[in-house]
Amino acid sequence: MNIIERVNKLMEKGEPICLATVIASINPRFAVGDKAIVQGDGSMEGNLGTGPSDLRLRDLALTSLNEKKSRMIDVEDGLRVFFDVLSFENKLLVCGAGHIAVPLAQFAREVGFKVCVLDDRADFANPARFPHCDVIAEEFSIALRDFPLSLSTYVVVITRGHEHDADCLLEILGKETAYVGLIGSRRRVRFVLDMLKKKGIPQNRLQEVFTPIGTPIGGESPAEIALSIAAELVCVRRKGPHQARSLRAAIGINP
Repeated sequence: MNIIERVNKLMEKGEPICLATVIASINPRFAVGDKAIVQGDGSMEGNLGTGPSDLRLRDLALTSLNEKKSRMIDVEDGLRVFFDVLSFENKLLVCGAGHIAVPLAQFAREVGFKVCVLDDRADFANPARFPHCDVIAEEFSIALRDFPLSLSTYVVVITRGHEHDADCLLEILGKETAYVGLIGSRRRVRFVLDMLKKKGIPQNRLQEVFTPIGTPIGGESPAEIALSIAAELVCVRRKGPHQARSLRAAIGINP
C-alpha cells in the first residue's frame, strides 16, 4: 500500500492525521516529495526514516495535530517541510428531534459541525424544522445499526424517553466516537446506564458518556440547554474531553 492509499484508509476511519511532506532539502537523507504520516498516538510511517531529524519531524507534526493547524516549517537549515493536518469534517448526530434539537442543530452548524438529526417520528424528523441538516425518520435501533460513526463523530442523545435512550446507546457505545452525551435527570440517567451495564456494555465505556449533558451554565430553556451542549461540543473538539470534564469537576459534577 503506498502512502496516499494509507492516508485514504486512515481518513475513512475518521482518524485525524498529519501528512509531513518535504518541499525543500539540501540534506541527502531527505528528497523533495518525501512524505510521512504521523498519527495522534505518535506513530510515524512513510519514507522519512527514524533519525534525530525524523523525531523532530514527528514532534512538530504532533504539535500541528494538537493545534489543528497546517503549517510550513524550516525544520533545520536547508530542510523545509509542510505539515498538513487532515481530518474528516466533524459530524454531530442528534438522536431525538424535540424542542432542544432545533436550536442545538442551529448552534452546531454555526460552529462548524455537519449535523444529522434522527427521530422515529416523521412529524418531528421533518427537514423543514432542521434546515441544512440531514434528517432521518426511522426507528432508532435500525437507523443506528449501520450509521457511520467514527472518531470525528459527536453524538447527543436527547430522546423523549429512557427506553429510546437505551436503544440508541446500545448501538452507539459499541463503536468509537469523539463524544457521547446523554440528557436526563440523575435518576433517569442512572436507570439507563444500569440497564446498559446489564446488557454487557463495559463500565469504562459507560463512564465516557457525558451526563448530565452540557457545560454547566445553569441553562433551563430549550435554547439555553442547547447552548450548553454546543459549548461542550466545542470544548471537546478544541481542548479535548479532559478539559470538558474539568469544567464539570470545578463545580462538583463528577466527570
